Amino acid sequence: MHGTFQLIEPGLLRPHEDVDTDRVRALAEEIRLAGFFYPPVFIDAATRVILDGHHRWNAANLLGLVKLPVYAVDYLNDPTIRVISRRTEIGISKHDVIAMGLSGRTYPYKTTRHVYDLPEAIEPVPLDELVHPTR
Repeated sequence: MHGTFQLIEPGLLRPHEDVDTDRVRALAEEIRLAGFFYPPVFIDAATRVILDGHHRWNAANLLGLVKLPVYAVDYLNDPTIRVISRRTEIGISKHDVIAMGLSGRTYPYKTTRHVYDLPEAIEPVPLDELVHPTR
């Protein structure tokens, strides 16, 4: 899998799936207490659709982060990244995920699961760098 690690504005991302708001609040507190953000949110480079990390993205917004660590990939053309439907009544393809993210609508919570491996070299990012990034 090839991709790039970036720090971008959270508002530029597009979700494709709903979240559990209680989990978002708990995760935001975990991130705040840890003092760093890891792993990065996994996104499609071309469309900025979130592939994995909807709860982390929402937690980042709750924490008021102005930058967000993401790992951006060529989702549609990378055969090492797979998507699996967690719901028997909903068939999912990579194209479906992108279309949903671009539509402004979202799938129900826990509809998709992405299978991928992040590069080991990616390090946690201190929250100070995401709240008040250096210019």
